[in-house]
Amino acid sequence: MSRSPRRLAAPLALLTGVAIALAACGGAPSKPALTDPTEIITVALAATEGAKTVHIEAKVDGSFNVDLTGTGAAGTDLPLTGTTAAADVDMAGGKAHATFAIPAFLNLNGELIQIGETSYFKTSLGGPQFETMQATDSLPVDPTNASGMFDGLGDLLSTDGVDPVKGDDVDCGGKQCYTVSIELTPEELAALGAADAAAAGLPVDLGSASVSLTIRVEKDTYRLAGLNALVSLGDQGSLTLDLALSKWDEPMDISPPPADQVKPAA
Repeated sequence: MSRSPRRLAAPLALLTGVAIALAACGGAPSKPALTDPTEIITVALAATEGAKTVHIEAKVDGSFNVDLTGTGAAGTDLPLTGTTAAADVDMAGGKAHATFAIPAFLNLNGELIQIGETSYFKTSLGGPQFETMQATDSLPVDPTNASGMFDGLGDLLSTDGVDPVKGDDVDCGGKQCYTVSIELTPEELAALGAADAAAAGLPVDLGSASVSLTIRVEKDTYRLAGLNALVSLGDQGSLTLDLALSKWDEPMDISPPPADQVKPAA
């Protein structure tokens, strides 16, 4: 005996609701698999353009010899092993909250909060209270400039002689990531303007530096997941930098420090 349309309505409605819920749990359809290394980096950069927030963690190991006096005298060995930094960056809101620690350098650590054009910063050398500073041009990164944070990777692709190579997929934070490797010679770094460190006031000669860069890109979202850079400075030493990017577009609560934690204006 056939069931009436009215009797079928309730079960069908239930099944439809379950199907919608399962679809929501499953998330967006997986992205097409990519094999071209240049395309992988290109789509990753495109995926960052509309991003609102991101969390960044950095680790540095190694050491390099620097001329802190600027006189050309024998340099001082600056160890950076164990150096860490972390930042929540709200590009949409123009806010950032960062912390850093350099154990090998007087156990230095510090904190920075950026709200619009006002910076609140403190270090272990300056006491427990925050100082204030105005204007975002005093910071290495403007939180409102989302695309500018990653434009350097795009510049690499257009440099003559740069040949990205796709590596094996790796696990990154519980997800699968593409890897793309780029080897940068001193000549290629010079073409990017990186060798002119002296003009930028840096106490290191990058004229003989080379960089081995590995970029990680999430396979299911095309988001940048991080990068690893081995910087060789010849006789001046070498550094390894690892950046991990996560929490894309997740809500972030970044507020100014309480008034009693800020030094009065001079």
